[in-house]
Amino acid sequence: MIKDATLVQRCKFKVKLVTGLPATRISSLLPAKKQPLTKAARHIYQFLDDYLGIYDNPQGIEFCMNNDDTVFVILPLNPPPEPWIDFGYMYPSTAFSKFVRDFQFAGTLGLKRLTAANLESMYQAGKVEIYCTIVVQVIFYCLYFRLTKHNTMIVRDDYDNEHEVGEVFHSPIQFMEYTQNHWLLKEG
Repeated sequence: MIKDATLVQRCKFKVKLVTGLPATRISSLLPAKKQPLTKAARHIYQFLDDYLGIYDNPQGIEFCMNNDDTVFVILPLNPPPEPWIDFGYMYPSTAFSKFVRDFQFAGTLGLKRLTAANLESMYQAGKVEIYCTIVVQVIFYCLYFRLTKHNTMIVRDDYDNEHEVGEVFHSPIQFMEYTQNHWLLKEG
């Protein structure tokens, strides 16, 4: 125990010597420590890792875990409003622990049983977005739509630029037309 305390004192001294700041102030500059995962979260993490980070459940919902341990979830809705439109639900890339909390998973069975209806209710709660993508030859233009509590929508592009729309779209055609018009204004 004494060796550990001496080592800590030496480290604090070296930190102050090198930076001129007391060691207690240095800790505020360091990245936040990751919160330990729950047992269920560890099982889910291992499950996704066993699938090399990409798992499609029986309902066609795709879970993708990135190298930085963020996760996004996507479900294309069929049929799309037009053949050249990709359309569906997307849970945006989020830290793993937040992903488990948002979906309230108690284990891997939750991943396997997640349905479009679950994503719809999360969309209504503002946790899942609807994506609408124009895909024509070399054109790939996507917008993401998220409901707010104020009966409006936040629209985000691939550069994370957001703006608010004063109405809520309900049909795939409305999402498609808005995406087309936005593309024509910005890119066309």
